[in-house]
Amino acid sequence: MRIAFDGTTLTPGRTGVGYYTEHLLAHLADEVVQTGDELIVLSNQAVETDRPMAPHVRVHAGHRFPVRLGWMQFRAARAISAVGADVAHFTNGMMPAGVSVPTVVTVHDMSLQLYPGCHPVRRLLLNRPLMRTAIRRAGAIVTVSHSTRRDLLRLHPEVDPGRVVVVHEAAGPGFSPIDDAARLADVRARYGLPARFLLYVGTIEPRKNLPRLVSAFAEARAAGLRHHLVCAGPYGWSSRSLAGHIRRLGVEAAVHFTGYLRAADLPALYNLSEFFVFPSLYEGFGLPVVEAMACGVPVITSNTSSLAEIAGDAALTVDPTMVEALGSALHRLGSDAALRADLSARGLARARAFSWAQAARAMLGAYRRAAGVEASATDAVVDAAPPAIPVPSASPERSL
Repeated sequence: MRIAFDGTTLTPGRTGVGYYTEHLLAHLADEVVQTGDELIVLSNQAVETDRPMAPHVRVHAGHRFPVRLGWMQFRAARAISAVGADVAHFTNGMMPAGVSVPTVVTVHDMSLQLYPGCHPVRRLLLNRPLMRTAIRRAGAIVTVSHSTRRDLLRLHPEVDPGRVVVVHEAAGPGFSPIDDAARLADVRARYGLPARFLLYVGTIEPRKNLPRLVSAFAEARAAGLRHHLVCAGPYGWSSRSLAGHIRRLGVEAAVHFTGYLRAADLPALYNLSEFFVFPSLYEGFGLPVVEAMACGVPVITSNTSSLAEIAGDAALTVDPTMVEALGSALHRLGSDAALRADLSARGLARARAFSWAQAARAMLGAYRRAAGVEASATDAVVDAAPPAIPVPSASPERSL
């Protein structure tokens, strides 16, 4: 089977979807060595990956176009035909019209429909209709959590549930506890990190709920928290007012922004933090939560969308709209070393439940089902509603 793989998010400065695409591609490359399938990357421009691409993965250099959306609608279908693909996978919620082969599309979340106020108008006008079209036309739809699958089917009752499969993401191979003191000291010095800090990782944008996080942090500091807050990630849209909010709360000396980080530095940053906080209003998966857990870092996250599903009983979960509850969780975890140790151990175990190798095998199964090809013995079994990773009932010790 010849697979055309969408590499348009493999660009410099990539964030969540770009890393999803890179990790999935690398592990698909490992799998096709065993299955005999062929993997061809298509993109509107030259692709970039942190690790060298496997030599047996071909990158199609033709049919380029400077604008991604233009390429998707006017060049991608021709590129797929040119490489003679049997199936095409589009990794970011959109697909071109007029594709002549079976298609698989990954839908990362339904925030364009559920949280339109958390997106710029241009994205709503351009991406939302294209995503709706992809959901209706794709031969198979992959969601990255059961939460996103439920949202998609609720918002699109016309979609046959049998077309929608769940393939979880996972932390990359570099995310683990680090005992290299020199490496940690280098990252601490390079970013000017304080001695004790709690960490947020992600784009600075409305959906990530940073204003409430800063308000909760200010409350926790007033109650005795001695940690600083480090926010790592690029500035997105509608984030300029955050600096004024921090000044008004009087915590500007204790809040630090690193900007965009090199991927190689991120595991060390997690390891240097005492705990991690991710109070996003809505996520399709919440990869930073799993990355932090894989590094052995205790986690506070939201009890909404996919985040409760992914965290299970390995994190403190809170209502992200309740500043007081979030502040209490920050203070509690900052002052309770035993709780931090317990959540660290639970998080390490939880992170091991997610695997990119398993994701790649499941994705190959989705490709075969979409293309009507008999499953390989090495494919993971893909079910329209696969069993969820167990999520224990929240207890008073785990939920605030």
